[in-house]
Amino acid sequence: MTIERAFSAEFQKPYKVEVNGKYLDFQSIEETKHDETKPWKPALEVTVVTKNGKKIEGLNANTPFFTFEDTYGNKMTVSAAAADHIDKIHIKGEDEGSKFDESSLKTLFENASAKMPEGIAREKGVSAFDIEMGKSMGKEGIATLEELKGMGYLTDKDITGAEAIKLEVKDLNKEGSIEEKNTFIEKYRTDYPDSKIQFQLVRGSVLVPVVDAPKHDTTRLFMVFGPDANGDKTLYTVAPGRNMPRHPNPDQHRNVEGVFDEKTFNESAEAWFETAMLKE
Repeated sequence: MTIERAFSAEFQKPYKVEVNGKYLDFQSIEETKHDETKPWKPALEVTVVTKNGKKIEGLNANTPFFTFEDTYGNKMTVSAAAADHIDKIHIKGEDEGSKFDESSLKTLFENASAKMPEGIAREKGVSAFDIEMGKSMGKEGIATLEELKGMGYLTDKDITGAEAIKLEVKDLNKEGSIEEKNTFIEKYRTDYPDSKIQFQLVRGSVLVPVVDAPKHDTTRLFMVFGPDANGDKTLYTVAPGRNMPRHPNPDQHRNVEGVFDEKTFNESAEAWFETAMLKE
């Protein structure tokens, strides 16, 4: 038998998925303790109710529930906190626009592992990408302004008008209060009532353009991996659709020590004037 044949199909894939069997098919997870010293208040501890109903309290929120391992032995984890978020919204959630056509987290990650790009487990920093899953991944909630213009939802006047206040929006996202952002939203709506581009807050505090256009079905899955508190690589988020620009939220542009990255923030601010959220 040749060496090539000796390799199992599992190891011919870019990644294999290791499952923490102790928590497989958990019933629920609840975040019980957060790091209040960091602006984004990451979870420190969770309470898990296992498949058989056992309640485990005080579990480290970064406990790996799933691990992707590449052919070189590099590993990326899916923490308890991330597993909870994905399971609630995309596996068990009732919003069809967010729901994946996957029966469990295990099948989601096993199917994704065969399609994820090679090399992300060993590259430094944040890795954001999308992959074709070949099945329903819900509805995509973003589109480029050029796409929306091509579909007849926007005009050149809409786009030019919004670009005129780009710097103001960037400064509000960088330093503005929620009250200042809400005031801006109402003022823009009053001053430009006919503009098909308006603004809204997403993720609670991020000011982005929004267009009254329908979300569209997608078979693509967006994934983001990045460093965790220990410097290892872990799954940050998944969502339906294409590679979404990182939001111009200062907290998303800080490293684990809390240092702000001006360059990546500016790139995100620019990207979100080429991209818009879509209304239902």
